[in-house]
Amino acid sequence: MASSEQQHRIKRLLPGKAVWVAIAAMSCAVVALLHTILSRVSGDTLIAKTGITNTVEVTAAIANSTPLNFDVPKNFQAKIIKKVPTPGNEKVIALTFDDGPWPETTEKILATLKQEKIKATFYMVGQPLKSFPEIGKKVLADGHVIANHTLHHWYKKMSPLVAQREIEDTAKIIKEVLNVETEYFRPPGGVLTNGLVAYALQHNQSVNIWSVDSGDSHPHRPSPEAMLKTILAEATPGGIVLMHDGGGSHDNTAIAVPQIIAKLRAQGYKFVTVPELLEISSALPETPTAQSSSK
Repeated sequence: MASSEQQHRIKRLLPGKAVWVAIAAMSCAVVALLHTILSRVSGDTLIAKTGITNTVEVTAAIANSTPLNFDVPKNFQAKIIKKVPTPGNEKVIALTFDDGPWPETTEKILATLKQEKIKATFYMVGQPLKSFPEIGKKVLADGHVIANHTLHHWYKKMSPLVAQREIEDTAKIIKEVLNVETEYFRPPGGVLTNGLVAYALQHNQSVNIWSVDSGDSHPHRPSPEAMLKTILAEATPGGIVLMHDGGGSHDNTAIAVPQIIAKLRAQGYKFVTVPELLEISSALPETPTAQSSSK
């Protein structure tokens, strides 16, 4: 039998009660996470349930979840949408960002949107998403909608095969990086006649243009104040606002976004994603796709 001194030494070497409690709690968390993964819930639900914020963990969650699908309401499939009617002319508007993900700018915009509790729609270009996958994952982890904005952001006329590859290769990157499948598409520059839109419409995608152009992609980049003035002048219920988080420096956009949100809120606007906007409009009987076209 061990002496009193030996027993005392053994007790000092064994973990204390608090340590065992911590180990048990950690084990439970791991089991819960594994159960969620094995249940194959969608990526956004998995992130919401586990509180994951680290992008390495987000990567693992995305890889082990079922695809997150951004589907289009039936009456808006194969349509070109600039804005939509809303029930009772409800003041809802969609903020959208093109050409990302991009270092610094995207993250600054994400920080503002999180602080203001707003979800937006991000039209991602395949090449920067491949180059900056972790930023793309942050967009998804924050609950924003992912949409397709082609692989190379070309405006030129394309053969049907090239147009197909521009859209489908980007869809493949979005699936590989984010495990997202999206039916929302925006042609670079809003060009409708170079082959891209024809392909998207043939595949029942929602082609999203805009009703409000912030002007932030123009060669002479507007000041935050000029952007704000333009958006306030052109905003209407059911509208879609075009801004950019990628394709170059958009510091003025990042600065303008908090002001844009504050001023539009003061006018009574609520912010929704493009899918949410179309769902709201779908509540109208025999919803006409106002300001839409099939050109």
